[in-house]
Amino acid sequence: MKIVFIADAHLKGPDDPNLKTLVKFIESLHGIDALVILGDLFDFWTGGNSVAHRNYLPVLESLAGLSRKGIKIIYLEGNHDFSMGDFFVNRLKASVHPDSFALDVDGKRMYLSHGDAVAMTPGYRLWRRFLRSRAFGAVSFILTPAGVWKSAVRLSRRSRNYGKGSLPIDSSLREFAKKMIMNEGFSAVVMAHSHVAGIHREGAGYYANPGAWADAGRYLVYDGKDFRLERWKGA
Repeated sequence: MKIVFIADAHLKGPDDPNLKTLVKFIESLHGIDALVILGDLFDFWTGGNSVAHRNYLPVLESLAGLSRKGIKIIYLEGNHDFSMGDFFVNRLKASVHPDSFALDVDGKRMYLSHGDAVAMTPGYRLWRRFLRSRAFGAVSFILTPAGVWKSAVRLSRRSRNYGKGSLPIDSSLREFAKKMIMNEGFSAVVMAHSHVAGIHREGAGYYANPGAWADAGRYLVYDGKDFRLERWKGA
Protein backbone atom coordinates (compact mmCIF):
# COMPACT_ATOMS: atom_id res chain seq x y z
CA MET A 1 0.00 0.00 0.00
CA LYS A 2 1.49 3.33 -1.06
CA ILE A 3 0.46 6.42 0.91
CA VAL A 4 1.27 10.12 0.60
CA PHE A 5 1.02 12.28 3.73
CA ILE A 6 0.69 16.07 3.71
CA ALA A 7 -0.08 18.59 6.45
CA ASP A 8 0.15 22.20 7.54
CA ALA A 9 -0.26 23.97 4.22
CA HIS A 10 -2.18 26.67 6.12
CA LEU A 11 -3.75 27.90 2.90
CA LYS A 12 -4.99 31.43 3.43
CA GLY A 13 -7.26 31.89 0.43
CA PRO A 14 -7.34 32.26 -3.35
CA ASP A 15 -4.35 34.64 -3.44
CA ASP A 16 -2.05 32.32 -1.49
CA PRO A 17 0.66 31.09 -3.95
CA ASN A 18 0.80 27.79 -2.04
CA LEU A 19 -2.76 27.09 -3.14
CA LYS A 20 -1.89 26.85 -6.85
CA THR A 21 1.20 24.78 -6.07
CA LEU A 22 -0.78 22.37 -3.92
CA VAL A 23 -3.43 21.98 -6.62
CA LYS A 24 -0.74 21.01 -9.14
CA PHE A 25 0.75 18.55 -6.67
CA ILE A 26 -2.59 16.87 -5.96
CA GLU A 27 -3.37 16.65 -9.67
CA SER A 28 0.03 15.01 -10.25
CA LEU A 29 -0.60 12.16 -7.82
CA HIS A 30 -0.98 8.73 -9.35
CA GLY A 31 -0.05 5.18 -8.49
CA ILE A 32 -0.88 5.64 -4.81
CA ASP A 33 -3.59 4.05 -2.69
CA ALA A 34 -4.30 6.91 -0.31
CA LEU A 35 -3.67 10.55 0.44
CA VAL A 36 -3.59 11.23 4.17
CA ILE A 37 -4.09 14.88 5.15
CA LEU A 38 -2.83 15.34 8.71
CA GLY A 39 -4.67 18.57 9.43
CA ASP A 40 -4.27 22.31 8.91
CA LEU A 41 -4.39 22.01 5.15
CA PHE A 42 -6.47 25.19 5.41
CA ASP A 43 -5.70 28.10 7.67
CA PHE A 44 -9.41 28.11 8.41
CA TRP A 45 -12.19 25.64 7.73
CA THR A 46 -15.14 24.84 9.93
CA GLY A 47 -18.35 23.10 8.97
CA GLY A 48 -20.06 24.21 5.79
CA ASN A 49 -18.75 27.79 5.71
CA SER A 50 -19.65 28.96 2.20
CA VAL A 51 -16.93 31.65 2.09
CA ALA A 52 -14.23 29.12 2.97
CA HIS A 53 -15.65 26.73 0.37
CA ARG A 54 -15.49 29.42 -2.33
CA ASN A 55 -11.98 30.58 -1.39
CA TYR A 56 -10.59 27.05 -1.40
CA LEU A 57 -12.55 25.77 -4.39
CA PRO A 58 -9.50 24.93 -6.61
CA VAL A 59 -8.12 22.63 -3.91
CA LEU A 60 -11.52 21.05 -3.29
CA GLU A 61 -11.91 20.36 -7.00
CA SER A 62 -8.45 18.78 -7.19
CA LEU A 63 -9.31 16.54 -4.23
CA ALA A 64 -12.57 15.57 -5.96
CA GLY A 65 -10.52 14.58 -9.01
CA LEU A 66 -8.31 12.43 -6.82
CA SER A 67 -11.36 10.72 -5.38
CA ARG A 68 -12.66 10.00 -8.89
CA LYS A 69 -9.36 8.25 -9.63
CA GLY A 70 -10.17 5.83 -6.83
CA ILE A 71 -7.54 7.21 -4.45
CA LYS A 72 -8.73 7.15 -0.85
CA ILE A 73 -8.64 10.44 1.06
CA ILE A 74 -8.15 10.26 4.83
CA TYR A 75 -8.48 13.55 6.71
CA LEU A 76 -7.29 14.06 10.28
CA GLU A 77 -8.71 17.35 11.50
CA GLY A 78 -6.25 19.92 12.84
CA ASN A 79 -6.50 22.98 15.02
CA HIS A 80 -7.25 25.23 12.02
CA ASP A 81 -9.65 22.91 10.17
CA PHE A 82 -12.36 20.95 11.93
CA SER A 83 -16.02 19.95 11.69
CA MET A 84 -15.23 19.28 8.05
CA GLY A 85 -18.84 19.01 7.00
CA ASP A 86 -20.72 17.01 4.41
CA PHE A 87 -18.54 18.02 1.46
CA PHE A 88 -15.59 15.89 2.55
CA VAL A 89 -17.67 12.88 3.55
CA ASN A 90 -20.37 12.92 0.86
CA ARG A 91 -18.67 14.56 -2.13
CA LEU A 92 -15.11 13.37 -1.66
CA LYS A 93 -16.03 10.09 0.08
CA ALA A 94 -13.24 10.94 2.49
CA SER A 95 -12.68 9.26 5.82
CA VAL A 96 -12.69 12.15 8.33
CA HIS A 97 -11.45 11.87 11.91
CA PRO A 98 -11.59 14.67 14.50
CA ASP A 99 -8.81 13.35 16.73
CA SER A 100 -6.96 10.20 15.68
CA PHE A 101 -7.29 7.11 13.52
CA ALA A 102 -5.69 3.67 13.55
CA LEU A 103 -4.93 2.65 9.96
CA ASP A 104 -4.26 -0.98 9.07
CA VAL A 105 -1.53 -1.14 6.44
CA ASP A 106 -0.30 -4.48 5.12
CA GLY A 107 -0.94 -6.18 8.46
CA LYS A 108 0.56 -3.34 10.49
CA ARG A 109 -1.10 -0.58 12.49
CA MET A 110 -0.36 3.11 12.02
CA TYR A 111 -1.55 5.73 14.49
CA LEU A 112 -2.51 8.95 12.68
CA SER A 113 -3.27 12.33 14.21
CA HIS A 114 -2.65 16.01 13.64
CA GLY A 115 -0.98 16.14 17.04
CA ASP A 116 -2.34 19.32 18.63
CA ALA A 117 -4.12 17.31 21.34
CA VAL A 118 -0.95 15.57 22.54
CA ALA A 119 0.20 18.23 25.01
CA MET A 120 -2.64 20.70 25.58
CA THR A 121 -2.58 23.53 28.08
CA PRO A 122 -5.78 23.94 30.11
CA GLY A 123 -6.59 27.12 28.16
CA TYR A 124 -6.11 25.49 24.79
CA ARG A 125 -8.16 22.47 25.89
CA LEU A 126 -11.12 24.74 26.65
CA TRP A 127 -10.67 26.71 23.41
CA ARG A 128 -10.48 23.52 21.35
CA ARG A 129 -13.63 22.17 22.99
CA PHE A 130 -15.49 25.45 22.36
CA LEU A 131 -14.59 25.50 18.65
CA ARG A 132 -16.15 22.07 18.24
CA SER A 133 -19.24 22.81 20.34
CA ARG A 134 -22.85 23.72 19.53
CA ALA A 135 -22.19 27.09 21.16
CA PHE A 136 -19.61 27.91 18.49
CA GLY A 137 -22.09 26.74 15.87
CA ALA A 138 -24.62 29.21 17.23
CA VAL A 139 -22.06 32.03 17.21
CA SER A 140 -21.14 31.15 13.63
CA PHE A 141 -24.77 31.34 12.61
CA ILE A 142 -25.12 34.81 14.13
CA LEU A 143 -21.89 36.12 12.59
CA THR A 144 -22.69 34.65 9.14
CA PRO A 145 -20.07 32.81 7.04
CA ALA A 146 -18.40 36.07 5.97
CA GLY A 147 -18.14 37.29 9.56
CA VAL A 148 -16.68 33.98 10.74
CA TRP A 149 -14.13 34.08 7.90
CA LYS A 150 -12.99 37.62 8.81
CA SER A 151 -12.68 36.70 12.49
CA ALA A 152 -10.70 33.57 11.64
CA VAL A 153 -8.26 35.57 9.51
CA ARG A 154 -7.62 37.97 12.40
CA LEU A 155 -7.09 35.12 14.87
CA SER A 156 -4.74 33.34 12.49
CA ARG A 157 -2.50 36.40 12.29
CA ARG A 158 -2.12 36.25 16.07
CA SER A 159 -1.30 32.54 16.19
CA ARG A 160 2.14 31.52 17.35
CA ASN A 161 5.15 31.58 15.09
CA TYR A 162 6.61 28.17 14.25
CA GLY A 163 10.34 28.65 14.72
CA LYS A 164 12.58 27.44 17.51
CA GLY A 165 9.45 27.01 19.62
CA SER A 166 8.41 24.11 17.43
CA LEU A 167 11.20 21.86 18.71
CA PRO A 168 9.67 21.33 22.21
CA ILE A 169 6.36 20.55 20.49
CA ASP A 170 8.03 17.95 18.29
CA SER A 171 9.79 16.50 21.33
CA SER A 172 6.38 15.99 22.95
CA LEU A 173 5.09 14.32 19.80
CA ARG A 174 8.10 11.95 19.70
CA GLU A 175 7.61 11.03 23.36
CA PHE A 176 3.93 10.36 22.74
CA ALA A 177 4.79 8.26 19.67
CA LYS A 178 7.24 6.19 21.69
CA LYS A 179 4.53 5.38 24.23
CA MET A 180 2.02 4.42 21.53
CA ILE A 181 4.56 2.11 19.91
CA MET A 182 5.69 0.50 23.18
CA ASN A 183 2.34 0.30 24.97
CA GLU A 184 -0.23 0.03 22.18
CA GLY A 185 1.72 -1.98 19.61
CA PHE A 186 1.65 0.49 16.73
CA SER A 187 4.31 0.00 14.08
CA ALA A 188 4.30 3.70 13.21
CA VAL A 189 2.94 6.96 14.56
CA VAL A 190 2.49 9.72 11.97
CA MET A 191 1.65 13.22 13.16
CA ALA A 192 2.13 16.83 12.06
CA HIS A 193 1.45 20.12 13.93
CA SER A 194 5.08 20.89 14.89
CA HIS A 195 6.10 21.71 11.29
CA VAL A 196 9.29 19.72 11.97
CA ALA A 197 9.88 17.09 9.28
CA GLY A 198 11.52 13.88 10.35
CA ILE A 199 11.55 10.09 10.48
CA HIS A 200 12.75 8.61 13.76
CA ARG A 201 13.19 5.06 14.97
CA GLU A 202 11.39 4.64 18.28
CA GLY A 203 11.82 1.14 19.70
CA ALA A 204 10.11 -1.34 17.38
CA GLY A 205 8.45 1.36 15.30
CA TYR A 206 8.75 4.80 13.76
CA TYR A 207 7.60 8.32 14.46
CA ALA A 208 7.23 10.23 11.20
CA ASN A 209 6.24 13.83 10.51
CA PRO A 210 5.87 15.24 6.98
CA GLY A 211 6.69 18.76 8.14
CA ALA A 212 4.74 21.66 6.68
CA TRP A 213 3.64 21.81 3.06
CA ALA A 214 3.89 25.59 3.56
CA ASP A 215 7.65 25.02 3.95
CA ALA A 216 8.64 24.50 0.30
CA GLY A 217 6.22 21.68 -0.46
CA ARG A 218 7.29 19.12 2.12
CA TYR A 219 5.47 15.79 2.24
CA LEU A 220 5.94 12.19 3.37
CA VAL A 221 5.67 8.92 1.44
CA TYR A 222 5.14 5.39 2.69
CA ASP A 223 5.97 2.96 -0.12
CA GLY A 224 4.71 -0.21 1.52
CA LYS A 225 7.95 -0.81 3.38
CA ASP A 226 9.70 2.42 4.34
CA PHE A 227 8.98 6.10 4.94
CA ARG A 228 10.79 8.85 3.06
CA LEU A 229 10.59 12.64 3.11
CA GLU A 230 10.14 14.53 -0.14
CA ARG A 231 9.84 18.08 -1.45
CA TRP A 232 7.69 18.72 -4.48
CA LYS A 233 9.51 20.65 -7.15
CA GLY A 234 6.83 20.65 -9.83
CA ALA A 235 6.26 23.80 -11.82
